Amino acid sequence: MATKPNSTASNLPPDVSQISSELTAGLASADNTAAERVQNLQWVYRARVSQLSRTAASLKAQYGPDDPGVKATEAGAAAVGVTAARVSIARQQLTTVDPDVPKGGWAVHGRVFSATLQPVSGFTVFLVDATKTYQQAYGFAYTDDTGYFLLKYPGAGSAAQEKSQTAAQAAEADLFIQIVNKKALPVHLSASAVRPAEGTATYHNITLPEGDKAIGDPPPEIRDIALPAQKKKKKV
Repeated sequence: MATKPNSTASNLPPDVSQISSELTAGLASADNTAAERVQNLQWVYRARVSQLSRTAASLKAQYGPDDPGVKATEAGAAAVGVTAARVSIARQQLTTVDPDVPKGGWAVHGRVFSATLQPVSGFTVFLVDATKTYQQAYGFAYTDDTGYFLLKYPGAGSAAQEKSQTAAQAAEADLFIQIVNKKALPVHLSASAVRPAEGTATYHNITLPEGDKAIGDPPPEIRDIALPAQKKKKKV
Protein backbone atom coordinates (compact mmCIF):
# COMPACT_ATOMS: atom_id res chain seq x y z
CA MET A 1 0.00 0.00 0.00
CA ALA A 2 1.41 3.36 -1.03
CA THR A 3 2.08 5.85 1.71
CA LYS A 4 1.10 9.47 1.54
CA PRO A 5 3.95 11.96 1.23
CA ASN A 6 4.75 14.05 4.28
CA SER A 7 2.79 17.23 3.52
CA THR A 8 4.51 19.13 6.33
CA ALA A 9 8.01 18.47 4.95
CA SER A 10 6.94 19.30 1.39
CA ASN A 11 5.72 22.72 2.51
CA LEU A 12 9.06 23.71 4.02
CA PRO A 13 11.15 26.17 1.99
CA PRO A 14 14.33 24.76 0.42
CA ASP A 15 17.40 24.98 2.63
CA VAL A 16 19.90 27.75 1.80
CA SER A 17 22.82 25.31 1.63
CA GLN A 18 20.84 23.16 -0.79
CA ILE A 19 20.24 26.15 -3.05
CA SER A 20 23.92 27.05 -2.96
CA SER A 21 24.90 23.48 -3.91
CA GLU A 22 22.49 23.50 -6.83
CA LEU A 23 23.89 26.80 -8.07
CA THR A 24 27.47 25.58 -7.85
CA ALA A 25 26.66 22.27 -9.54
CA GLY A 26 25.17 23.80 -12.65
CA LEU A 27 23.57 27.20 -13.05
CA ALA A 28 23.66 26.82 -16.81
CA SER A 29 20.86 24.24 -16.60
CA ALA A 30 18.72 26.15 -14.11
CA ASP A 31 15.14 26.65 -15.31
CA ASN A 32 12.16 28.74 -14.32
CA THR A 33 11.17 26.28 -11.60
CA ALA A 34 14.51 26.70 -9.83
CA ALA A 35 14.24 30.48 -10.10
CA GLU A 36 10.75 30.39 -8.60
CA ARG A 37 11.96 28.26 -5.67
CA VAL A 38 14.69 30.76 -4.90
CA GLN A 39 12.22 33.64 -5.17
CA ASN A 40 9.87 31.90 -2.72
CA LEU A 41 12.77 31.39 -0.34
CA GLN A 42 13.65 35.07 -0.67
CA TRP A 43 10.10 36.05 0.31
CA VAL A 44 10.25 33.76 3.36
CA TYR A 45 13.42 35.38 4.68
CA ARG A 46 12.21 38.90 3.94
CA ALA A 47 9.08 38.15 5.98
CA ARG A 48 11.25 36.86 8.84
CA VAL A 49 13.38 40.00 8.78
CA SER A 50 10.27 42.17 8.89
CA GLN A 51 8.80 40.18 11.78
CA LEU A 52 12.00 40.23 13.83
CA SER A 53 12.47 43.96 13.19
CA ARG A 54 8.96 44.72 14.44
CA THR A 55 9.54 42.56 17.52
CA ALA A 56 12.84 44.30 18.25
CA ALA A 57 11.22 47.74 17.94
CA SER A 58 8.42 46.72 20.30
CA LEU A 59 10.85 45.33 22.88
CA LYS A 60 13.06 48.38 22.63
CA ALA A 61 10.10 50.66 23.35
CA GLN A 62 9.30 48.65 26.49
CA TYR A 63 12.73 47.78 27.88
CA GLY A 64 15.20 50.14 26.20
CA PRO A 65 18.02 49.52 23.69
CA ASP A 66 20.37 47.88 26.23
CA ASP A 67 18.03 45.07 27.15
CA PRO A 68 19.57 41.62 26.37
CA GLY A 69 16.39 40.46 24.68
CA VAL A 70 16.36 43.52 22.42
CA LYS A 71 19.98 42.99 21.45
CA ALA A 72 19.40 39.29 20.75
CA THR A 73 16.38 40.04 18.57
CA GLU A 74 18.25 42.73 16.65
CA ALA A 75 21.17 40.36 16.09
CA GLY A 76 18.75 37.72 14.85
CA ALA A 77 17.16 40.17 12.42
CA ALA A 78 20.60 41.14 11.11
CA ALA A 79 21.61 37.49 10.61
CA VAL A 80 18.41 36.66 8.76
CA GLY A 81 18.90 39.82 6.69
CA VAL A 82 22.30 38.55 5.53
CA THR A 83 20.73 35.24 4.51
CA ALA A 84 17.99 37.08 2.64
CA ALA A 85 20.64 39.08 0.78
CA ARG A 86 22.48 35.89 -0.21
CA VAL A 87 19.28 34.34 -1.50
CA SER A 88 18.64 37.53 -3.49
CA ILE A 89 22.11 37.23 -5.03
CA ALA A 90 21.37 33.63 -5.95
CA ARG A 91 18.11 34.64 -7.63
CA GLN A 92 19.87 37.35 -9.62
CA GLN A 93 22.35 34.79 -10.87
CA LEU A 94 19.60 32.35 -11.83
CA THR A 95 17.66 34.96 -13.76
CA THR A 96 20.63 36.57 -15.54
CA VAL A 97 20.68 35.54 -19.19
CA ASP A 98 24.09 34.55 -20.53
CA PRO A 99 25.33 36.97 -23.22
CA ASP A 100 25.67 35.83 -26.80
CA VAL A 101 29.20 34.57 -27.41
CA PRO A 102 30.72 34.52 -30.91
CA LYS A 103 32.23 31.28 -32.21
CA GLY A 104 35.71 30.91 -30.81
CA GLY A 105 35.13 33.69 -28.29
CA TRP A 106 34.06 33.73 -24.66
CA ALA A 107 32.58 35.95 -21.99
CA VAL A 108 33.15 36.46 -18.28
CA HIS A 109 30.30 38.21 -16.47
CA GLY A 110 28.79 38.50 -13.02
CA ARG A 111 28.14 40.92 -10.18
CA VAL A 112 30.25 42.66 -7.57
CA PHE A 113 28.98 43.21 -4.04
CA SER A 114 30.27 45.05 -1.00
CA ALA A 115 31.09 43.26 2.25
CA THR A 116 27.50 43.95 3.32
CA LEU A 117 26.23 42.27 0.13
CA GLN A 118 25.11 45.50 -1.53
CA PRO A 119 25.83 45.93 -5.27
CA VAL A 120 28.63 48.35 -6.10
CA SER A 121 28.50 50.50 -9.23
CA GLY A 122 31.20 52.31 -11.17
CA PHE A 123 33.98 49.86 -10.26
CA THR A 124 36.35 48.73 -13.02
CA VAL A 125 36.70 45.00 -13.76
CA PHE A 126 39.47 43.54 -15.93
CA LEU A 127 41.75 40.53 -16.35
CA VAL A 128 45.39 40.21 -15.36
CA ASP A 129 47.95 37.42 -15.62
CA ALA A 130 49.87 35.77 -12.79
CA THR A 131 52.22 38.78 -12.61
CA LYS A 132 49.21 41.15 -12.26
CA THR A 133 49.85 42.52 -15.75
CA TYR A 134 46.71 43.97 -17.33
CA GLN A 135 45.59 41.91 -20.33
CA GLN A 136 44.54 44.75 -22.58
CA ALA A 137 43.38 42.42 -25.36
CA TYR A 138 40.38 41.45 -23.23
CA GLY A 139 39.31 44.99 -22.39
CA PHE A 140 37.59 46.12 -19.20
CA ALA A 141 34.09 46.75 -17.88
CA TYR A 142 32.34 49.01 -15.38
CA THR A 143 29.84 47.64 -12.89
CA ASP A 144 26.30 49.00 -13.27
CA ASP A 145 23.73 49.83 -10.58
CA THR A 146 23.18 46.11 -9.90
CA GLY A 147 26.91 45.43 -9.71
CA TYR A 148 26.82 43.66 -13.09
CA PHE A 149 29.83 43.54 -15.40
CA LEU A 150 30.58 41.87 -18.73
CA LEU A 151 33.95 41.09 -20.30
CA LYS A 152 33.44 39.76 -23.82
CA TYR A 153 36.24 38.44 -26.02
CA PRO A 154 35.42 38.02 -29.75
CA GLY A 155 37.93 35.23 -30.33
CA ALA A 156 40.63 34.38 -32.83
CA GLY A 157 40.57 36.13 -36.18
CA SER A 158 38.80 39.20 -34.87
CA ALA A 159 40.10 42.67 -35.65
CA ALA A 160 40.59 43.30 -31.95
CA GLN A 161 42.92 40.32 -31.63
CA GLU A 162 44.90 41.09 -34.80
CA LYS A 163 45.80 44.47 -33.34
CA SER A 164 47.44 42.83 -30.32
CA GLN A 165 50.05 40.09 -30.56
CA THR A 166 49.78 39.55 -26.82
CA ALA A 167 46.29 38.10 -27.15
CA ALA A 168 47.49 34.68 -28.27
CA GLN A 169 50.03 34.55 -25.47
CA ALA A 170 47.47 35.66 -22.88
CA ALA A 171 45.06 32.96 -24.05
CA GLU A 172 47.55 30.33 -22.89
CA ALA A 173 48.22 32.04 -19.55
CA ASP A 174 46.31 31.95 -16.29
CA LEU A 175 43.88 34.84 -16.06
CA PHE A 176 42.63 36.46 -12.87
CA ILE A 177 39.81 38.92 -12.24
CA GLN A 178 40.96 42.18 -10.70
CA ILE A 179 38.73 45.05 -9.57
CA VAL A 180 39.53 48.66 -8.75
CA ASN A 181 37.22 51.06 -6.95
CA LYS A 182 36.21 54.57 -8.00
CA LYS A 183 39.52 55.89 -6.66
CA ALA A 184 41.42 53.51 -8.98
CA LEU A 185 42.61 51.43 -6.02
CA PRO A 186 42.68 47.63 -6.45
CA VAL A 187 40.27 46.02 -3.98
CA HIS A 188 39.98 42.49 -5.35
CA LEU A 189 42.11 39.86 -7.09
CA SER A 190 40.59 36.44 -7.64
CA ALA A 191 42.32 33.71 -5.66
CA SER A 192 42.02 31.15 -8.46
CA ALA A 193 42.58 31.45 -12.18
CA VAL A 194 39.71 32.06 -14.58
CA ARG A 195 39.84 29.73 -17.58
CA PRO A 196 37.18 30.78 -20.09
CA ALA A 197 36.13 28.05 -22.53
CA GLU A 198 35.50 28.91 -26.17
CA GLY A 199 31.87 29.55 -26.97
CA THR A 200 30.78 29.83 -23.34
CA ALA A 201 29.99 32.50 -20.77
CA THR A 202 30.97 32.02 -17.13
CA TYR A 203 29.26 33.86 -14.27
CA HIS A 204 31.00 35.06 -11.11
CA ASN A 205 29.59 36.54 -7.90
CA ILE A 206 32.31 38.59 -6.21
CA THR A 207 32.07 39.89 -2.65
CA LEU A 208 34.62 42.53 -1.73
CA PRO A 209 36.41 42.46 1.63
CA GLU A 210 35.27 44.77 4.39
CA GLY A 211 36.80 48.23 4.49
CA ASP A 212 37.48 48.63 0.76
CA LYS A 213 41.20 48.34 1.57
CA ALA A 214 43.62 48.68 -1.35
CA ILE A 215 45.67 45.57 -2.15
CA GLY A 216 48.33 47.20 -4.31
CA ASP A 217 48.77 49.57 -7.21
CA PRO A 218 46.60 49.42 -10.34
CA PRO A 219 48.06 48.93 -13.82
CA PRO A 220 48.82 52.37 -15.34
CA GLU A 221 46.34 51.79 -18.16
CA ILE A 222 43.57 50.99 -15.70
CA ARG A 223 44.40 53.99 -13.53
CA ASP A 224 43.78 56.24 -16.52
CA ILE A 225 40.50 54.44 -17.23
CA ALA A 226 39.17 54.33 -13.68
CA LEU A 227 40.39 57.76 -12.65
CA PRO A 228 40.96 59.98 -15.70
CA ALA A 229 43.22 62.95 -15.13
CA GLN A 230 41.28 66.19 -14.82
CA LYS A 231 42.24 68.86 -17.28
CA LYS A 232 43.48 72.06 -15.74
CA LYS A 233 41.52 75.17 -16.56
CA LYS A 234 43.39 77.68 -18.64
CA LYS A 235 43.97 81.01 -17.04
CA VAL A 236 42.35 83.91 -18.86
